[in-house]
Amino acid sequence: MFMICSMDKAQTAQTSEAPAAPAEERAARHLRLLARAAEIQMEVMEATRTEAVKAPQPGVDCCGRLAILARSLRLTLLLEEAFAGRCDERRKAAAKREAAQEECHDLRVKLAILAAVHETSETDEESHRRAKEVCEGLERPEVAELVKASRVPVAVEALCRRWGYPPQVERWLVMADEIMETVGFVPSEDDEHWPEDPPGPRPAGRGRKPRAPDTG
Repeated sequence: MFMICSMDKAQTAQTSEAPAAPAEERAARHLRLLARAAEIQMEVMEATRTEAVKAPQPGVDCCGRLAILARSLRLTLLLEEAFAGRCDERRKAAAKREAAQEECHDLRVKLAILAAVHETSETDEESHRRAKEVCEGLERPEVAELVKASRVPVAVEALCRRWGYPPQVERWLVMADEIMETVGFVPSEDDEHWPEDPPGPRPAGRGRKPRAPDTG
């Protein structure tokens, strides 16, 4: 008895520790089950039809049985359609979140580099010219791929060194984040790219927020 109880406890522990299946896998499984349920109901309906035509049984209401099966099949198909619609909505929402995360990722990099441009330029004309060059540079395929494939701090440092700006990554990211907060572009709690490497404590005595750099 003790051995059986121990085995039951071990199995329960293993079950509770087993990772839950991803939502996509569960949704696909549920849709397969609904499709299979519809197939089974069709098989039963066909068997009932065959029985009614070829070997009718006294007292068996095949028509009533077919009517019940038809209603059950209709409900199963409606449930399958509704469930498939919810799955599509989830996929669209996930794609939208992913696009927003990517946009936030790219925007932080761009604003950080433009902050470096603004802080290291001596005149407004120089800042405007450099900002235009940076914006054009960020559109180049190899640069866009670097930004997409790298974490924000890594991308900012790489681009600063590439274009000859001080690689003060933490400072440029603090300024970029302040600008994003000012204009109301803040990420959701689900945004895995925010923040990747939270900046350290902001320097004391900074009473004003930086002017938004010229984006060209």
